Amino acid sequence: MPSQTVGKSPESLTLTFYNNSETELTFNPFSWTIRFKNPSGWTEIEQKSSGSGKVSVVPGDTVAWSFEEVVGYINESEAIGSGTYTTEITVPDPSTDDWITCLALFSIQ
Repeated sequence: MPSQTVGKSPESLTLTFYNNSETELTFNPFSWTIRFKNPSGWTEIEQKSSGSGKVSVVPGDTVAWSFEEVVGYINESEAIGSGTYTTEITVPDPSTDDWITCLALFSIQ
């Protein structure tokens, strides 16, 4: 499980993908999954929209999004309040034909 980051608002949190591989990675930057923790477990935010696009990240480079931007990619009408969230996006595994899930865990207070 990743370490948890704490932010004061959705605008204050930045999600950064680091390409630590030796291969350029190309993936859809709009294909996020977001979950929030409630008393009964984790609930996925409904995906009402999705974009199709491509971003390429060369070795050693990064790409970043605000949490607010990521939420807007999948559901512009979703109200984000205080609580614990996860975001995940999948990218190609540079050494196989599989995909790797990149996960961030954080709280908004």
